[in-house]
Amino acid sequence: MFDEAIAAVEAYRRVINEGTAEEVNAWISDDFIGYFGYYPDRDYEVYRSEHYKTDNLETLAMYEGKEPHWEYSDLARNMRTENELILSAIVNFSLHGKQVASVLAMEVFRKEQGEWKLYRQHMEKYATV
Repeated sequence: MFDEAIAAVEAYRRVINEGTAEEVNAWISDDFIGYFGYYPDRDYEVYRSEHYKTDNLETLAMYEGKEPHWEYSDLARNMRTENELILSAIVNFSLHGKQVASVLAMEVFRKEQGEWKLYRQHMEKYATV
């Protein structure tokens, strides 16, 4: 199950970098909860599935033509249960080939009805860029 889960995560990461917002959103669990703490003007933003998907549509539209790229460096990858993979990673984000953000991420992917979905995500600012 571990290899299957890792293959799914790698496919999700390819979609983030090459796909459309709709394709990215297809990977988001209906039970998704995300905690994001990398904003300069507030401590945290908490996202539920529909809010996150709407934000993805808006954000990815803003990045159109700017060559957005997310580069993941995994720190740990472990099965939490038979159907849940938990990962931690440093994620460097760039536009036009220039790094603009670096975050520490914890993600949980869960197998739901035969498909792996992003179930939980926690991101914190990792380094000043």
